Amino acid sequence: METLCDIFFEFSNEDRLRILYTLKEAPFTVTSLSRELGLTTQETSRHLSRLGDAGLTRKDPEGGHHLTPYGLMSLKQLNGFRFTCSHRDYFKTHGVTRLPPEFVARIGELEPCNYVDDVMVIFHRIEQAFRDAEEYVWRMTDRYILTAVPVMEDALQRGVEFRLLEPRDIVIPPEFDNGPILQEALRSRQFRNNVIDQVNVFMAISEKEVAGICFPGADGRIDYRGFASDDPGVHRWATDLYEYYWERSERKTALRPTPS
Repeated sequence: METLCDIFFEFSNEDRLRILYTLKEAPFTVTSLSRELGLTTQETSRHLSRLGDAGLTRKDPEGGHHLTPYGLMSLKQLNGFRFTCSHRDYFKTHGVTRLPPEFVARIGELEPCNYVDDVMVIFHRIEQAFRDAEEYVWRMTDRYILTAVPVMEDALQRGVEFRLLEPRDIVIPPEFDNGPILQEALRSRQFRNNVIDQVNVFMAISEKEVAGICFPGADGRIDYRGFASDDPGVHRWATDLYEYYWERSERKTALRPTPS
């Protein structure tokens, strides 16, 4: 515990943290680093001495300072803290503890995300993802977005493949029209519909972007406020998580009923 407290103490200084992130990009001498960060050479030298003593940096024979493998590994693990701290207000009321632990450990991969605080913007992004998709759209959701059905049908007619993960006890709105386009896509498996016991996160993903990742509130309900990004790292995290749930889901045994 003492070693953990020591390293967090080093990270608690903003200038030392700036030095570490700068050295992540390239080695610097004391003079060049002080010039880069707007610090005095005395301050820079003192910080580098502390970071070196902590094992986070090393000095080469030419005077260049580098991150050690330990320093790089420690810095990467800070990404999760950076992400959650940047969105502290959101995570005061929304949680990720229902996710598989290995994905919580990777939560820093979502750092490039943009926060979206408007439900209608999330819904608009989903519809736009349907319009822009050329290969696939994957969704994991606990509710139907009826306004998106015509856009989804257009995408199906373009040949886009769909996956839908929903909870076993999802409530189908009575006004939902399971029309012939969707019926045929379900029959041909162009549209694959699986069920799981519980939806612990909302996701809408195409091959081009993550249109939405929304975490549940303290009551377990998803309010469709969350994050979006076209960053490749975010996309990888989201598709990996989707595949995790998909592999543990079951095919829905019956097609949605057509209106009488």
